[in-house]
Amino acid sequence: MSSERFKRGLAGSTERRPATKRGRGTAKVVTSGAVSEETRAKLDELQYQLGELQETLLLTDVHNDMGDIETALSLLPAEIEELRTRGYVFRSFLERKVDVLTKQWEETHDRVSREVSRRVRELEREADEAESALRQAMSGRASQVARAETAISTLERKVEAAQSAIRAMYETLRQNVNQTRSQVEEIRWLLDQIDEASFQLYPAEDPVAACRAQYMETKKEGPKGVLYLTDERLIFEQKEEKATKKVLFITTEKEKIQQLIFAVPIGQVEEVKASDKGFLGRKEMLELRFAPEADLSGATLRLHGVENEEWAGLIGRVKSGEIAKERTRPKDEAVVEAARAAPTKCPTCGATLDVEIVRGMREITCEYCGTVIRL
Repeated sequence: MSSERFKRGLAGSTERRPATKRGRGTAKVVTSGAVSEETRAKLDELQYQLGELQETLLLTDVHNDMGDIETALSLLPAEIEELRTRGYVFRSFLERKVDVLTKQWEETHDRVSREVSRRVRELEREADEAESALRQAMSGRASQVARAETAISTLERKVEAAQSAIRAMYETLRQNVNQTRSQVEEIRWLLDQIDEASFQLYPAEDPVAACRAQYMETKKEGPKGVLYLTDERLIFEQKEEKATKKVLFITTEKEKIQQLIFAVPIGQVEEVKASDKGFLGRKEMLELRFAPEADLSGATLRLHGVENEEWAGLIGRVKSGEIAKERTRPKDEAVVEAARAAPTKCPTCGATLDVEIVRGMREITCEYCGTVIRL
């Protein structure tokens, strides 16, 4: 399909269509006085059922799905470009992914549209037969009521089958589009949190991911906030509102608490594992063990809205340097070289320094005089 036809599709064949009943309407239940109340109720039910089917047989939901896909694909390139402008340098696959999805949709769109038209024509013929059967059933004769019920049930099955068959033509693509939209939303949220953070990133430090989390000081309690992963550090920032005044168990006053809890160089993260401390064997905790020279020995976090095992893997990829394969531009080499050129002597007390420099370290502290030396 040409790009011009693809653009026309946004405003044409796949725009959302309001659900409307077919023009001639559904047969009205007009029965003789001899018809029993039970039969009259059955005919009312069949009339309602046929009316609903005359809406769904137009496959409006499918048209809406198609419109959603096209809208998303038309917006994603600009949304990704905005993230790059704001400084996000990872997930370099996003641009290509959208290009591939757009091409797949251009190839799929016409096939789906043709199939929708064909199926709707078939379903309209089936609906005509069901409507005719319902009109004949108005006499109240049991055999005709049973025939109408069978015709309407058959129509219902065929409508469901048509919806399933057509959705199968684009379902995988739709899922991939939605997943890409979710990835973009995650990055946008990360950058928003960075903008609001109480700490500053180092020069040339690039954020990778973030999620809502709780730093577990006990088995059940601990500050809530945001866990950040950059290409240099693992950071937890408390960011929550706490009640300062309650009246009859109802919070009347709150205060916002936002403060840095820990920031550990990624090279000092020695072990990461998702642990089972909940019900049904769900790995609901992320356990971290840090190197002896870190400011704390470790941390246990409950992550929200993400999979702990995926985060454990992501931290491992950052620590190993594998994440660099996803960069859209290389790391600033001047900053990298500065970190490698670690001092061997304290400028204050003159003591010889024997500190291993790991990824993410931007300063060291002299153990003899306490001087903080910037790298």
